[in-house]
Amino acid sequence: MGWQGKMIGGSLGSFLGPLGTVVGATVGHFMVDRKAAVSKEKQVMRLLAMTAGALHEFACCNGQYTRAKDEVIRAIVTDLNASLGRPLDAANLAFLLNGPSRIDRAVVRLAAMLREHPPASACEALSWLWVVAVCDGGPSAQEENLIEVFVRHAGISPRDAQFVAGHFARRPPVGGGAGRQDRRAACDTLGVPYSASVEEIKRAYRTLSQKYHPDKHVALDPDIRALTAEKFAQIKRAYDSLCGG
Repeated sequence: MGWQGKMIGGSLGSFLGPLGTVVGATVGHFMVDRKAAVSKEKQVMRLLAMTAGALHEFACCNGQYTRAKDEVIRAIVTDLNASLGRPLDAANLAFLLNGPSRIDRAVVRLAAMLREHPPASACEALSWLWVVAVCDGGPSAQEENLIEVFVRHAGISPRDAQFVAGHFARRPPVGGGAGRQDRRAACDTLGVPYSASVEEIKRAYRTLSQKYHPDKHVALDPDIRALTAEKFAQIKRAYDSLCGG
């Protein structure tokens, strides 16, 4: 891998933590060092522009483009630009960051662009979306939907998508309403990530019900039965709050 690829891995690793360290190097290798018909310079410019556009589109999807999201997007794109050897000077970088909405359907286009590369590249971009989603207490329903769109168009496997989601879903919210806190608490009770699907929630509920349902403990000491009954009640409340039961 060339020096530019190594820089991407190191820089994204410092910003995103362990996940960035693992897959950032892969992004650097395949997005920068890989020889293709398109020139390296064009690849770099396209990556920067599409990343900025996709993150901006994602941040606006629920109609709440917050200051926290703006700061995170600027940090990601600025860090990526620096990792690539600063192909954009300060003026052009500012122009890119201030006008990314000019790119139509940027999330889908970035996903399609990364589909041609190894899964780790798309997973890294998926982690950028998650960083934006959780920076102000998310993810919102709209953000989760757009994440699913990105995953589908990028060809990310359910297992890889869940791995990335799990890296961010349990971070404590910054702000956010009681509804989000209630969902997080319910998800913790069932042992599922914040972004768990309905099917995952149902599966976890069935597993825990088999373990804690009062009918399973009729032969135990009354005090033990009372504890398991309370645990089952907590599980049932969590499931009902998540699935509207």
